[in-house]
Amino acid sequence: MATLNMTDQMTALELVRRAQAPEPFKIIELMSLTNEMLIDIPAYECNNGTKHITVQRAIGPMGEHRIYNQGVGNAATQTSKVEDGTAILGAYSKVDEIMLQHSGNRNAARQSEAVGIVKGMGLTQANMCINASKLKTTEFDGLAIRLNKVDNKNVFSMGGTGSANTSIYLCAVGPDLFHFIYPKGSKTVGVSRQDLGVQHVPDESDPKKTLPMAIEYFEAQYGLSVRHQEAVKRICNIPAGIAPEELVDKIIEVRRKLPQGASTYVMYSNADILVKLDKAARDKANVVHTQADPWGKAITHVRDLRCRQMDAILSNEAAVA
Repeated sequence: MATLNMTDQMTALELVRRAQAPEPFKIIELMSLTNEMLIDIPAYECNNGTKHITVQRAIGPMGEHRIYNQGVGNAATQTSKVEDGTAILGAYSKVDEIMLQHSGNRNAARQSEAVGIVKGMGLTQANMCINASKLKTTEFDGLAIRLNKVDNKNVFSMGGTGSANTSIYLCAVGPDLFHFIYPKGSKTVGVSRQDLGVQHVPDESDPKKTLPMAIEYFEAQYGLSVRHQEAVKRICNIPAGIAPEELVDKIIEVRRKLPQGASTYVMYSNADILVKLDKAARDKANVVHTQADPWGKAITHVRDLRCRQMDAILSNEAAVA
């Protein structure tokens, strides 16, 4: 198995493993089955309560060569302040207590329900990581909202029109690049599970009646921070009929535009795109290939890009204007 690098070790999953928090570990592990961003993207504590304030710094050629008895001028970088908040994703699990008692294995029956709910939370989180908007119900913008115009220097169009397009997101991850955030002071990376015991609650079909329910509450507090302006790129307007070779060529081109120095580069797309890349691997094995990630899972790579599946990225996107 490959050795974990420092960026990989700082994922939410690794943080709760180190904190010896078994329940949050199980929750994040299950959520990662339906939100593969959790596998690679590191997580860092907010620097301002539930908000994370960063300074995006643009660096260009600077400095002057000098000769004896000649000076040089001042140099300065251009900066912009960005504030990202954390969203609260919660869900209740309610199971009839008598049904649990009659199941033959109360804990197993309750856990089965919890697994389904947490996987569903992963799907919701994945959708928010792509499509969340500060103008609606969450405290941060997803990647599609941040990169929603083709005149953005980090957006690259493949020319598709109409409403049968999809997108790919290429990310350079790390503390100074792109990462998850969680509330300051949280020892469990913003993730929790509470057993609220057995409560007598109204029957949803007849509020005048009550029944005993075993209740649990699951919560994940999280957000996204793009600290480097160039750390996330979007290839958009990808039509359904695009040739795998053309797609690979564009991915290689855009990959070279990501910042240097990241220890992990990852690409997110839906299953339709991954199928094309797997087909391309038959002919371009020197570029598109399968290898194990740091956890021993075999995944497709384009050069050094880990190709992860995010079904929240749809294949019926309207063309980005």
